[in-house]
Amino acid sequence: MDLLSSIRKSGSRGGVNFSWDEVSTSQHRENYLGHSLMAPVGRWQKGRDLNWYAKADDTKARERKEEIKRIKEAEEDALARAL
Repeated sequence: MDLLSSIRKSGSRGGVNFSWDEVSTSQHRENYLGHSLMAPVGRWQKGRDLNWYAKADDTKARERKEEIKRIKEAEEDALARAL
């Protein structure tokens, strides 16, 4: 039996086209994993960043750039004194 030549159902969930918008209006939305992030419902979620915990921390990147800048300036000063 060749699995590549067999007919596959399109979409997900057994061929049914899945949409998080439909989950947000469903009465069974609590049964879906990730429903609170992918299909938010309610006043407290409007205008809020629900993925705040997964974002990179910009302060570390900024500190690293400042440190590299200080090192480059120190190297330029040392090179200027040596010449």
